Amino acid sequence: MGVRNRIVGSGVEKLENILFNPRNWRIHPLNQQNALNGVLDEVGWVQEVIVNQRTGNLVDGHLRCQLAARKGEKEIPVKYVDLSEEEEALVLATIDPIAAMAATDKGKLDELFTSIQSDNAEVNKMLDEIAEKEQLHQQRKEPYKTLAERFVVPPFSVLDSRQGYWQDRKRAWISIGIESELGRGASPGGSPRDAATLENGHTVRGNGKGQKMPAAEDFGSGSPGDLASSYKNQSRLSALQKGYKKEDTGLLGESKQALTHYKASTVSTTTLNDWAGGESARHESGTSIFDPVLCEIIYRWFCIKSGKVLDPFAGGSVRGIVASVLGLDYTGIDLSKRQIEANIEQGITITPDRQPKWIIGDAQDCKELAPGEYDLIFSCPPYANLEVYSNDPNDLSTMDYPEFKTAYHEIISKCVSMLKDNRFACFVVGDVRDSKGFYYNFPANTINAFQDAGMTLYNEAVLITAAGSLPIRASAAFPPYRKLGKTHQNVLIFYKGDPKAIKDFGDCECGDGDAIDAI
Repeated sequence: MGVRNRIVGSGVEKLENILFNPRNWRIHPLNQQNALNGVLDEVGWVQEVIVNQRTGNLVDGHLRCQLAARKGEKEIPVKYVDLSEEEEALVLATIDPIAAMAATDKGKLDELFTSIQSDNAEVNKMLDEIAEKEQLHQQRKEPYKTLAERFVVPPFSVLDSRQGYWQDRKRAWISIGIESELGRGASPGGSPRDAATLENGHTVRGNGKGQKMPAAEDFGSGSPGDLASSYKNQSRLSALQKGYKKEDTGLLGESKQALTHYKASTVSTTTLNDWAGGESARHESGTSIFDPVLCEIIYRWFCIKSGKVLDPFAGGSVRGIVASVLGLDYTGIDLSKRQIEANIEQGITITPDRQPKWIIGDAQDCKELAPGEYDLIFSCPPYANLEVYSNDPNDLSTMDYPEFKTAYHEIISKCVSMLKDNRFACFVVGDVRDSKGFYYNFPANTINAFQDAGMTLYNEAVLITAAGSLPIRASAAFPPYRKLGKTHQNVLIFYKGDPKAIKDFGDCECGDGDAIDAI
């Protein structure tokens, strides 16, 4: 006849309809309550409670129902069985003791424990007690580290640069002297992000035409709310508060993208306060620069130790400086002589013993400019004509999109041919709108280019960035055109070769210590 199936259904039941079994013999001590509560908080429901359909009584899951009620839950997942009262009593008496009779394979349990990570104190306490009771080899003498402590940031598909641990790490990197905006200045095009010019070697917010934005010393000592009234130069304040017109895009730069999609905006007291933010504010905005924390984790997670990095769109100094600090050999190519000279100067100052290699030239000539084999391709290409970097006709940012796309695919193909087998490539990209406001689907074009070159998409993540001046721009752009303000970029990671070889890359746990002290 076989084993009878007494399960008659499953679903979600209102807690108020579930009857606690009057014959329940289990007592749940506080440590068990706390442990289960911790697992529910961290993971959620993975098992239904069992209800006898005939009597309406719980057969298993009394503590889960109690905890759900404390949390204010209205419903709970349920499995229904069809039992007589005698059968219900037998199951009630034996379901836990039978499970407890199982023997322990300590080797497998030990291996399982080494793979468990939890940020919940009660869960960690329970795991410590189990490890001690079972006399496991991997004794949990200290609470397990968080994912951020192990890997710099949690290795999730959403990378949130707004988090405190991320910002602390970013400030630590910047503190070693990285100024990636040097060499950029007020480019012919600029960017819809805050424009930046240079004064005495530092970023100064401006309108792209030499007008300097308020400095900290221009304000009095009042509270943030009093900054506008305490601003010394009232005529300049008045000009700021009138907002920038199409012909005077101080906040936005002078790119076609800015002129087309972001017109007038009003400067708020909050924005004036941000302008007075001094060194921190200067590094958080201005000409678009690459995030050193993102750079660090890409190197640590996806490149072999002492590996060689090829960057066909070098831009500022960040990727080169971070690579050298981490013991990698970096080669970056960029058309801008001014940019390369500024990068080299920083490399000499910050990493004199292991300087990045920057080459002036066209990325389409990468095989001739930087011959050899590489262990990682890592770059942030021009986002079509979103940011126009120069007047050079070979500069991809000056091209129409079809021409840009053809040249871009060729560059990726050449770079991939220089990448060793069993290695990664990472491009950080963001989609771009055409003159009518429609997206080009640039991330998909990037994926296609790498796939055509023989690589496979292995990971994709979203980098969440701070809003910066986006609220000002969105307030002008959203009402008439319904365009959402973009606060993310796409991190696309590709692989070339046999993925089984990835395990030979070595340890990727790299988050010990405090920020740069850990490097």
